[in-house]
Amino acid sequence: MARKIAKDHDDKRRLILDRAAMVFAEEGFDRATVARVAQACEISKANIYHYYPGKDAILFDILDSHLSGLRDRICGMSVAGLSPEEQFRRMVLEILLAYEGADHAHRLQASSIDHLPAAEQTVLLGYQRALVAHASRLIAALAPEGFAQDQRKLRAVTMSVFGMLNWFYMWNKGADARVRADYADLVCNLCLRGVAGV
Repeated sequence: MARKIAKDHDDKRRLILDRAAMVFAEEGFDRATVARVAQACEISKANIYHYYPGKDAILFDILDSHLSGLRDRICGMSVAGLSPEEQFRRMVLEILLAYEGADHAHRLQASSIDHLPAAEQTVLLGYQRALVAHASRLIAALAPEGFAQDQRKLRAVTMSVFGMLNWFYMWNKGADARVRADYADLVCNLCLRGVAGV
């Protein structure tokens, strides 16, 4: 007879992912152990193995949850009826709000994807590409004539916007929604109006 799933299965899985993200980000994925993750979760190592066969599987689940959630949140925003500028402002703010509380997963995204098998890397990079493509479409709508013939410039601008947003997560850990909204305005005004418009 199949084993029943415990009532707290999803809660315990989330706990493992949250604590493992912290351990992997702070200690480095290579140095971190399943035993250390279990200690951070205050559960047994055997309990970890009940949910995951090893730390690679934990890492993939952390990044899969983080990146698919980010993609769905940003690409699924309703922007119907908004001007291109309003759409851009909404996207920038939403990305910064989505980063809140995800510092460890975000750091792992930048440093640890290459520890995973190629097939899993392809899945994760697909989420990133979908998000970048969506952002590029919104940015292109701000100046369609300027970007229509120069996709390299559009990509450079798009990645520069993400660079500014990623700087924020690196240097403003723990910032609340108001601070994130203020920075979103700064980024948008800088992009849309130049330094004089900030």
